[in-house]
Amino acid sequence: MTLIVVLLACLALAGIGVAAPTRPNIVFIMTDDQDRRLNSLAHMPFLQSELVAKGTEFTKHYTNQALCCPSRSTLLRGQTVHNTNLTNVSQPGGSYNKWVLSGQDKDYLPHWLNAAGYRTEYIGKIMNGYGLSNYNVKSKGWDWSDLLVEPYIDDYNLPVMSQNGQRPVFYDGFHQTDVIRIKALNRLNNLTSQATPFFLAIAPFTPHVGFQQDKPSHRPIPLQRHLEDFPNAKAPRTPNFNPPDKYQANAGGWVKDLLPMNNTAIDFADFVYRSRLQALAGVDEIVADVVALLEQKGVINNTYIIFTSDNGYHLGQHRMPAGKSLFYNEDTNLPFVVRGPGVPANVTSDIPSLHIDLAPTFLNIAGVPEADWPVFLDGRSVLPQWHDPKSSSAAGAAAGQGNSKESINIEYWGRAGIEAPSAGKLGSPFDSTTYKTIRLLGTQQSWVYTVWCSGEKELYNTAEDPYELVNLAQIANSTRLTSRLNALLMVTKSCEQNSCRDPWSLLKPDTGGPRLVSLTQAMDKAYDEFFANFVKVSFDTCLTIQSDTNETPYFPPLNELLGGGLGRAYRNATDVIKPAGGVRTLSTPNYYGTKAQRNASFKSLRAVSRPLTDAELAAQ
Repeated sequence: MTLIVVLLACLALAGIGVAAPTRPNIVFIMTDDQDRRLNSLAHMPFLQSELVAKGTEFTKHYTNQALCCPSRSTLLRGQTVHNTNLTNVSQPGGSYNKWVLSGQDKDYLPHWLNAAGYRTEYIGKIMNGYGLSNYNVKSKGWDWSDLLVEPYIDDYNLPVMSQNGQRPVFYDGFHQTDVIRIKALNRLNNLTSQATPFFLAIAPFTPHVGFQQDKPSHRPIPLQRHLEDFPNAKAPRTPNFNPPDKYQANAGGWVKDLLPMNNTAIDFADFVYRSRLQALAGVDEIVADVVALLEQKGVINNTYIIFTSDNGYHLGQHRMPAGKSLFYNEDTNLPFVVRGPGVPANVTSDIPSLHIDLAPTFLNIAGVPEADWPVFLDGRSVLPQWHDPKSSSAAGAAAGQGNSKESINIEYWGRAGIEAPSAGKLGSPFDSTTYKTIRLLGTQQSWVYTVWCSGEKELYNTAEDPYELVNLAQIANSTRLTSRLNALLMVTKSCEQNSCRDPWSLLKPDTGGPRLVSLTQAMDKAYDEFFANFVKVSFDTCLTIQSDTNETPYFPPLNELLGGGLGRAYRNATDVIKPAGGVRTLSTPNYYGTKAQRNASFKSLRAVSRPLTDAELAAQ
């Protein structure tokens, strides 16, 4: 018996209590529209030294939809977008009002963690559509929330936030990123002074496109102290940056019609890239200060710190000057770094995961038995992969060894736009944007297959063509492959629960062979007839909202699923959604976020704060 065991036994016999180890804390930092494929993480030195070097970076973490509100709903509910039905950032597809009307705000992550004994807090951007018109509809579940409100959310130098659903407060003379950092540190200081384990979400708006009165827009607005940073940075000239006609003409949807970017458009992409790096320098300060405070309070070794974004971003790839909303890697492959108990340091992992996996992972951290998790979860816990990130990879799945995350569903509804001054001249916003995508993440076999609402198809061998330039969909010898990918997409476009985690389980050829677990296995010629005759993914027309009748057929048929499928058994119908937001009455031409404000206190922030007046709130 070891000395420590003997000591503990003696203390117990003496009647002296021995405190059990505290369950881990969780600090979740999520940016808005941050790229992974364009090297933004490499320009964040504190992130590199404190999280990447002391934790694990997962290079194949994805979102189911490359747009803010849909992606955030999947994270908070652990469900894919077709099941939350929050399919866009504004009505009728999405928005905070739809989230509330659907009743999903009564049964999501903070409620579950509260029940597990965690204190839950949220600071920053919660969801599109939370604003002056509905701030008093408090975001349910959180023990403390301090949320950015529209229409000021994109005006970085006019920060307005609502604390716990109370009257919004204006923080005059401060930059929004500094406000979030100061508030987050204040709450973290409070949380680390209590014995209760906690979940703290810190969600800056950076590097989302912002607004600044009388200044160049269509870019994030950096803190004043970072306006001159990275003077020589340019958007990476990846092979798919402004590609020639031989590639572009074979794309699908609205992408194929984009003209080559001229020098003005290229210069704009470079300007936005520099602005994004400058803006992210403020987020890097959040990372530095959060880690320093956790170390100071002695809880760093019992705290998981997760860094990610809601979706990715492109700058010149496929001729798109700026934006998101597409299935390409730049838009859907996200920054994802984890540091915490049991997570090995300085490791890079290619194990695939999705935002829908985060809610079950957090429940796993909280010690909630899987039998007590919500039945409607589409994701899985990836905590074992965090602890052993080299144990398996997508390569195993491609080789037939089985891994449900070999297959990732990506989807989109609604209008899509180009975030650039010339957007209108390029045809933006675009209406015919709806598509269904299946992405396979094996290292031996790696594919992405998309069916647009127009009927156009795109197929890329991403193992050989990582920049997704050569569309193979029209090549004759791709038919056997696309028949398998079509069947997999038929399952994932309406999957629920286990069929999202393991879509191959629903594909059962009547050949008497073993259960299918991977694409490599499914490519056996014995299954040719089964897949050739499988129902095909299709749309009746191009709608901007999710409509089950427009997207028939389904596999399995929706009438065979609980509540008619598409998550409807676990949410309310949301046919009518009121517009949200408000009208700006505040303005400033100034840049804030000075060098002196880098160390500004919470007390100094409160000193310049004031509630919005009745007149400012009434201007709806």
